[in-house]
Amino acid sequence: MPTYASRTPLLWLALTLSFTLNGCALFNQKPQADTSIESSILHGRHMVLVNNIQQFSIKGRLGVMTNPKGFSGRVAWQHTSENDHIDIFSPLGGKVAYITKTSQDVALTNNKGEQVSAEDAETLTEKTLGFRLPLSGLSHWVLGKPSNTGLVNYVTWDQNGRINRMQQNGWDITYKDYSMQEGYFLPKKVTLRTDTLIIKLITEKWSDIKTR
Repeated sequence: MPTYASRTPLLWLALTLSFTLNGCALFNQKPQADTSIESSILHGRHMVLVNNIQQFSIKGRLGVMTNPKGFSGRVAWQHTSENDHIDIFSPLGGKVAYITKTSQDVALTNNKGEQVSAEDAETLTEKTLGFRLPLSGLSHWVLGKPSNTGLVNYVTWDQNGRINRMQQNGWDITYKDYSMQEGYFLPKKVTLRTDTLIIKLITEKWSDIKTR
């Protein structure tokens, strides 16, 4: 019969495997929303408010992690229901690119004054900046709400009814640090992830918020 000492390594191995497998199962689970009646009501009210926002301006910081390139700098973005204007700056303040989006196309002007156009922002930014910027979706996600196009795989919210995580159009989106901005609770930090790309947008100033 095996002694306690001989059984000990086997016992630790079993416990380690159990912990590892349980841990994997835990991390693979989808996050759960706060489904209390109060938080669900607050979520509904919050979404009604932010869904009415059609125009905004933000200034903040942009960070991109991808292989083989990365980028960090500052951003100034003016969004309306018809157009987008985005200035991207280097950490030292020099303008890296100016992006304009209309209903017809998207154009990027680099720091040499050269202009490139495309049918969508993802194709344009991947070609010129080395990463895909999901501009159409981001104009919704930056407000803490799902885009009006594409399947939402899941969405969760906190006890105040504000979205803290969702997955849509191949992006995993997380939120931190909501704050009151011109009468609306809006996220300060938005992180977007795919298997090959991470985009972080930290908003330092909101302005020109207008509703329908």
